Amino acid sequence: MAYLRYSADSTLISAHIVRENIPSIREDKKMTKAITRIKKSQTAVPASIAEANGVLARLGNTQDEINTIEKELKDKIAEAKAAAEKKLQPLVVTRDAQINSLFAFASPRKAQLTQETRSIALSAGVFGWRMTTPRVETKKSDEETIALLKDTGNAEFIRIIEEVDRQALLVKRPQIDGIAYVQDDESFVVPKQKCKKKKTFTHAIDRC
Repeated sequence: MAYLRYSADSTLISAHIVRENIPSIREDKKMTKAITRIKKSQTAVPASIAEANGVLARLGNTQDEINTIEKELKDKIAEAKAAAEKKLQPLVVTRDAQINSLFAFASPRKAQLTQETRSIALSAGVFGWRMTTPRVETKKSDEETIALLKDTGNAEFIRIIEEVDRQALLVKRPQIDGIAYVQDDESFVVPKQKCKKKKTFTHAIDRC
């Protein structure tokens, strides 16, 4: 489905294409960041610092494998995207030319074509004209528009968003019932890895 915008002379301004039921290739960030929490009862506990070092070494090797697979996936996604964009570019140009051609015919005949309805249904599809959703356009920047609204007695049209300033609370730490200042004793692991930017892990096993 295509949503299109035209200027008064029927020149295509923009086209927003919505593809329905078309599968796409994308990198799922949750897949790379998801962490499985493992209970202590299911965890093999090293008996010495030497065994702990062995676990750390194996952890580094495991993460190297993960890094390699993730990089390969990222490269394949980039290649697929580049190939798709190369195929799409000439098709988009052709589509836009076809749209302009259609409205180059229709615009001079708009009054005749819209006597009964603003949508013209043909055997191959439907085209026509419709009003867009109302919107506000300003000639100045947001800061200048805010000043203008204040100066003209229209401050009611300025929206003020309130939010908790957590950084200020941390700095001054006022004692307020319902607000606490906390820190966690977080464990971390940085195994040796082949990549330049080594990943740090800060998740902990469950206490149960």
